[in-house]
Amino acid sequence: MTLNDVINQLGALDMGAIICVRRPWSPLAQCIVTAPAENLGIPPEVKAAGFDYFLEVHVAHEVLRVFDDKPPTMEEKLRLLIHYAENDAYPEWVYTR
Repeated sequence: MTLNDVINQLGALDMGAIICVRRPWSPLAQCIVTAPAENLGIPPEVKAAGFDYFLEVHVAHEVLRVFDDKPPTMEEKLRLLIHYAENDAYPEWVYTR
Protein backbone atom coordinates (compact mmCIF):
# COMPACT_ATOMS: atom_id res chain seq x y z
CA MET A 1 0.00 0.00 0.00
CA THR A 2 1.25 3.51 -0.78
CA LEU A 3 0.69 6.78 1.04
CA ASN A 4 -1.58 7.78 -1.84
CA ASP A 5 -3.69 4.64 -1.25
CA VAL A 6 -3.98 5.35 2.46
CA ILE A 7 -5.01 8.98 1.97
CA ASN A 8 -7.62 7.85 -0.57
CA GLN A 9 -9.07 5.59 2.16
CA LEU A 10 -8.63 8.04 5.05
CA GLY A 11 -12.36 8.30 5.76
CA ALA A 12 -12.63 4.55 6.33
CA LEU A 13 -9.64 4.23 8.68
CA ASP A 14 -9.79 3.80 12.46
CA MET A 15 -9.35 7.24 14.04
CA GLY A 16 -7.02 5.76 16.67
CA ALA A 17 -4.63 4.23 14.13
CA ILE A 18 -1.17 5.49 13.19
CA ILE A 19 0.01 6.02 9.61
CA CYS A 20 3.61 4.87 9.17
CA VAL A 21 5.57 5.50 5.98
CA ARG A 22 8.97 4.50 4.61
CA ARG A 23 11.25 7.38 3.72
CA PRO A 24 11.61 9.32 1.58
CA TRP A 25 8.02 10.41 2.05
CA SER A 26 6.18 10.79 -1.22
CA PRO A 27 2.77 9.79 -2.62
CA LEU A 28 4.23 6.47 -3.78
CA ALA A 29 6.12 5.68 -0.56
CA GLN A 30 5.27 2.35 1.04
CA CYS A 31 2.81 2.83 3.89
CA ILE A 32 1.18 0.88 6.68
CA VAL A 33 -1.67 1.77 9.02
CA THR A 34 -1.37 0.20 12.45
CA ALA A 35 -2.71 0.37 15.96
CA PRO A 36 -0.33 2.11 18.34
CA ALA A 37 1.86 0.09 20.69
CA GLU A 38 1.06 0.05 24.41
CA ASN A 39 3.28 3.13 24.86
CA LEU A 40 1.21 4.83 22.10
CA GLY A 41 4.20 4.79 19.73
CA ILE A 42 4.98 2.75 16.65
CA PRO A 43 4.91 -1.00 17.25
CA PRO A 44 8.51 -2.31 17.34
CA GLU A 45 7.92 -4.71 14.44
CA VAL A 46 6.69 -1.84 12.24
CA LYS A 47 9.75 0.26 13.12
CA ALA A 48 12.01 -2.76 12.49
CA ALA A 49 10.44 -3.14 9.04
CA GLY A 50 11.71 0.36 8.14
CA PHE A 51 8.60 2.46 8.69
CA ASP A 52 8.59 5.83 10.46
CA TYR A 53 5.76 7.60 12.22
CA PHE A 54 3.92 9.87 9.77
CA LEU A 55 0.67 11.01 11.42
CA GLU A 56 -2.16 9.64 13.47
CA VAL A 57 -5.32 9.17 11.41
CA HIS A 58 -7.28 11.66 13.53
CA VAL A 59 -4.49 14.25 13.10
CA ALA A 60 -4.56 13.79 9.31
CA HIS A 61 -8.31 14.50 9.39
CA GLU A 62 -7.74 17.63 11.50
CA VAL A 63 -4.99 18.90 9.20
CA LEU A 64 -7.15 18.48 6.11
CA ARG A 65 -9.88 20.63 7.68
CA VAL A 66 -7.80 23.67 6.71
CA PHE A 67 -9.30 23.31 3.24
CA ASP A 68 -12.71 24.00 4.79
CA ASP A 69 -15.27 24.50 2.03
CA LYS A 70 -12.75 24.40 -0.85
CA PRO A 71 -12.37 20.71 -1.71
CA PRO A 72 -8.70 19.87 -2.33
CA THR A 73 -7.28 17.71 -5.07
CA MET A 74 -5.55 14.49 -4.09
CA GLU A 75 -2.21 16.13 -4.90
CA GLU A 76 -3.00 19.01 -2.53
CA LYS A 77 -3.97 16.60 0.24
CA LEU A 78 -0.73 14.67 -0.14
CA ARG A 79 1.44 17.80 -0.37
CA LEU A 80 -0.19 19.24 2.74
CA LEU A 81 0.04 16.08 4.82
CA ILE A 82 3.67 15.42 3.89
CA HIS A 83 4.59 19.03 4.68
CA TYR A 84 2.71 18.91 7.98
CA ALA A 85 4.27 15.57 8.98
CA GLU A 86 7.76 16.92 8.27
CA ASN A 87 7.33 20.42 9.75
CA ASP A 88 4.44 20.24 12.24
CA ALA A 89 3.10 23.35 10.51
CA TYR A 90 0.93 24.35 7.60
CA PRO A 91 2.62 25.57 4.39
CA GLU A 92 1.90 29.13 3.26
CA TRP A 93 0.34 28.01 -0.04
CA VAL A 94 -2.57 26.35 1.77
CA TYR A 95 -3.98 29.75 2.80
CA THR A 96 -3.77 31.28 -0.68
CA ARG A 97 -5.24 28.57 -2.86
